[in-house]
Amino acid sequence: MIIEAQQVGVHYGAQTVLSDITFQVNKGDYLNIIGPNGSGKTTLIKILTGMQKPASGKITHASVVFGYLPQHLRQSAKLPATVYEVLKYSNKQKPTDAHIDALLKEMFVDHLKHQRMTKLSGGEQQRVYIIRALLSNPDCLILDEPTSALDPTFRKAFYQYIEKLNDQGMTIIHVTHDLSDGLRHGSKILELDQTVKFFGTFEQYQLLGHKKGAHVHHV
Repeated sequence: MIIEAQQVGVHYGAQTVLSDITFQVNKGDYLNIIGPNGSGKTTLIKILTGMQKPASGKITHASVVFGYLPQHLRQSAKLPATVYEVLKYSNKQKPTDAHIDALLKEMFVDHLKHQRMTKLSGGEQQRVYIIRALLSNPDCLILDEPTSALDPTFRKAFYQYIEKLNDQGMTIIHVTHDLSDGLRHGSKILELDQTVKFFGTFEQYQLLGHKKGAHVHHV
């Protein structure tokens, strides 16, 4: 077990954001968290990463290293660091130059190593932040809408790379609002809309969709 959520709830005044959220993530899982905008996906991730405490319920973590890519990261113009400086000095694990170079090449941004982050496009910055999350050698990688700024060609390559990491044993938690975005056959799905609408395998979710007259796509 990597993470276990037991009857987690979040409230802002009279507004209920999350209610009675219960699920478990095991080592080696590939969990897709889906749901419409405003369903509580990002709030749940903040709770899972310890950035926010639930109003009720309990979150239990195993002793593992987490890598986290937040949604909508942008480099401040007041901090004109280069790609290399961001990767080298903003990581507690103190990665080697060889590790940095290997991931820059894997993400097709090795030519930007000494470019200032403020000069990069949104998609290029996103790739750098993906690398930063991977440099900690995480046991569990948490991705909140990771491909929102990526072009379609790299998006496909990115998911192939993430699936390879999962095949090698890394646990993946992937947040998306798009049912066709990165869902893979055999992965687990947690569907949210303030509460848990579904938790199970992709096959179970697809079967449920057919029973309701809908069709669930995956790539």
